[in-house]
Amino acid sequence: MNDEIHTLSGAYALNALPLRELGEFEGHLSRCEACTIEVRGLQETAARLGVAVAEAPPRALKSRVMAQIAEVRQEPPPIDEEPPVAVVPLRRRPGRWALALAAVSAAAAVSVGVVAVNEIRSRDASIEETQSLLAAPDAVVRRVAMTGGGSATVVASESRGKVMFTSDLPALDPSRTYQLWTIGGERIRSAGLVDGGGVRTATVDLPPGTDHLGVTVEPAGGSEQPTTEPVMLAKVV
Repeated sequence: MNDEIHTLSGAYALNALPLRELGEFEGHLSRCEACTIEVRGLQETAARLGVAVAEAPPRALKSRVMAQIAEVRQEPPPIDEEPPVAVVPLRRRPGRWALALAAVSAAAAVSVGVVAVNEIRSRDASIEETQSLLAAPDAVVRRVAMTGGGSATVVASESRGKVMFTSDLPALDPSRTYQLWTIGGERIRSAGLVDGGGVRTATVDLPPGTDHLGVTVEPAGGSEQPTTEPVMLAKVV
């Protein structure tokens, strides 16, 4: 069995595998304890994130749907033939942890791609850190609006001393960058830089006394203190 079968654990946790690869991976899963543990952890984490951002549907939704049913055209009888199944070679799959992080954040409507803030973390450590943060008894999960559109998901734990930020950040001119800030009272500390141009995730330290996480657009290389209005400000306690 190709070792790259392990890279399918993230997509499997979200029921996103095509039929051919689904059968291959389930056969592998019955023999691989590491993948079984990983899939279970990803499914639990995805469910926790999903619950955190879930919203009750409007009360009027059901009545609107029922009223429109009569206007929906009935589909023709299905044709009894199997559609072609697109097969993607396993060697073309993204790396194991890229898929795993995408699975975790998809439940929160935000895909995940880890970007190191101050240093490139090991992939194994990133997954373990994310799961530990979400499992903390004092974990706070918030979804907040970003200036200019879009939203961000913030997960924080005082007991773990960490905060995780995820958002789809628009690309910036090369002369500018996004900078994270931890804020406590009048004290504002830089928490590192994050590039734009796609979905980005950063996990940073949460100093004692911090009550907000902010994001600003700063000159390339960052600033000692914010020089612009925040594009995001989230309460983390």
